Amino acid sequence: MSRTAPTVGHVGLVVQDMDAMRDFYVRVVGLRQTRAAMIEGPHIDELTGLTDVKLEAVFLGTEDRPEALELLKYHHHPDPSTARGPSGRGPNHVQFVVDELDPIVDALRAEGLDVWGGPVDWPRLWRRVLYAKDPEGNVVEFNERLPDVRHPGDG
Repeated sequence: MSRTAPTVGHVGLVVQDMDAMRDFYVRVVGLRQTRAAMIEGPHIDELTGLTDVKLEAVFLGTEDRPEALELLKYHHHPDPSTARGPSGRGPNHVQFVVDELDPIVDALRAEGLDVWGGPVDWPRLWRRVLYAKDPEGNVVEFNERLPDVRHPGDG
């Protein structure tokens, strides 16, 4: 019996301020909102192990990956744990591949968001790499494409 390899679906981020986070990923990163839903009822309670869950979900993406990022705001939920840094255990960062890094750096700095010592020149696979934080402290990695190099995720 052969099995088909799984396909990566999306990355989910639990957020506190949906408007600010959606604005960041649309305006600064360049994604677009593709779908939104309010989820509640016994199915989400059972899935999360919580009671009386009211969950707002907003999907953001690109034309080829319309639901790459899912922002989740729990309206009835215990406080989430603090965000991890780039060397923390568990989910670590969200990565975006861009044609030009400088406009991203300018937008991040204009928003007053943390940029860690970058952009850094990166041999062979990427031109430059940058770690930054979104408005709620989640780590975001940006990679600038090298011309004429096929990159992971390119179609």
